[in-house]
Amino acid sequence: MNQVLGLAMKIRINKAKKTIKNLLDSLAKGQYEPLIKVWSGPKGTRRHLFRGVKDGLHHQFLSDGEKRLGVYRESLPQTLAFYEQYPLWDIERCIRIAHEMGMRYPMDEHNEAYLLSTDLFCLEVDSETGKQVRVARTYKPIASFLKESNHPVSIARTLAKLELERRYYEEIETNFHIETDLFVSKVCEKNLLWAREPVRFIAQLFEHQIAFNYSLVDSVIGNPDEVLRYHIENAALKTGINHSDAFALTQWGIWTHQIPVNLDAEINVFRPLVLSEFQ
Repeated sequence: MNQVLGLAMKIRINKAKKTIKNLLDSLAKGQYEPLIKVWSGPKGTRRHLFRGVKDGLHHQFLSDGEKRLGVYRESLPQTLAFYEQYPLWDIERCIRIAHEMGMRYPMDEHNEAYLLSTDLFCLEVDSETGKQVRVARTYKPIASFLKESNHPVSIARTLAKLELERRYYEEIETNFHIETDLFVSKVCEKNLLWAREPVRFIAQLFEHQIAFNYSLVDSVIGNPDEVLRYHIENAALKTGINHSDAFALTQWGIWTHQIPVNLDAEINVFRPLVLSEFQ
């Protein structure tokens, strides 16, 4: 602790602590405020407001990649909730870890420490234990690690920041994962955004979902070369529902991962549907 306090004398943490207090005050009122807002993020970056399906909140993403990660994680049934631009609350812990790593902790021209954040902090259900777990997920495009397009110093800083995050979450016993565009492609995001469209009226169709999913998958397995539209109509006929409801159930089944499709293959009603288990 003395080492941390001694280091804190060189690095000012007054602004960081004030920011933390304001964020905690918002949490006490039942509101979550991302550390960095879309209107205050770095200039020259693509930013997105994204209304969540599970919580109805407007999530704020500072890049296309972060949005893809958010869309994908929210669609997964094991994801209970997620919080974007999530602060690394313990500023003194962060500074100590940076000191132990021999890295210069990020600060402004007045030696005020920046409060760092993780792209997504998720509450998830562990598939093996069934218990709720905390998982911190940081997104980095794979290109940010390539020597062909980045200066070695830039790559070193990126890796150092990731290592600081990893150590921080390890100390507070929280899982930490690095996500890249290799895991969530643009095609995957496009498919999921299309699939989530019926969210506003899908509740009235839930009672038909299981039977319809089975009929649709059975139709695809039996006739894999037929286009998706054929399978929707076939499943609608077998389950006794109309075409528009069948179309909505298809979308929702894909969004919720109940229909096991290959999300990296573009979904089009005039093309065959590729199931993930039959690639």
